[in-house]
Amino acid sequence: MKETELFLPVKHLFESLGFEVEAEIEHIDMVAKKDARWIAIELKKELNLHVIAQILKRQPLTDEGYIAIMKPSSKTIMSQSFKDKLLILKRLGIGLIYVDDQATLIKEAEVVTPRKKQKDKQRLIDAFQALNHENIGGSHQTPRMTLYKKQAMHIAKVIGNSSKKVSDIKKETSIEKTYSILYKNYYQWFQPLGKGIYELTEKGKKDNNI
Repeated sequence: MKETELFLPVKHLFESLGFEVEAEIEHIDMVAKKDARWIAIELKKELNLHVIAQILKRQPLTDEGYIAIMKPSSKTIMSQSFKDKLLILKRLGIGLIYVDDQATLIKEAEVVTPRKKQKDKQRLIDAFQALNHENIGGSHQTPRMTLYKKQAMHIAKVIGNSSKKVSDIKKETSIEKTYSILYKNYYQWFQPLGKGIYELTEKGKKDNNI
């Protein structure tokens, strides 16, 4: 299917919704009008950054923007890269239409503001405040400092070469998740001795220079 073959199914879709449709106006593939509502539609074989940029340039001229593409395969629809593109459309308020034998409206053109996740946001704030410029942005392939690791290191320093009760460690560190960090022992630094008492393993001493 060529891009020009997308035109008639999309035209019929908007006409069925009561719009008047014209092609190739002001470098826009299609323009649909209904009362005072104006819609720009770009036709492309597939969803890509180029067509997203195209419709963004058309948005100031009309009330809404849509992209019409050939209906992707199930494999493409399930791919992460395609889902990422859909997320971009959602955030930018761009509508989407699939075309095979006919045109199907998949997503309306409306901006959806992401709902704030207060719990996750608070975790971000806590980590931001606790870290001290210890990471380099973009360094995904190198070890990075996390709030969890920094707290585990603090606990290790407090234990040192001694053995201590969880309650005492929590009191000294003021870390709410002290028990969880010791129990899960993600870095294999802590050795339980029974009755809520912990000491450092050899690895814990070595990794924390103790």
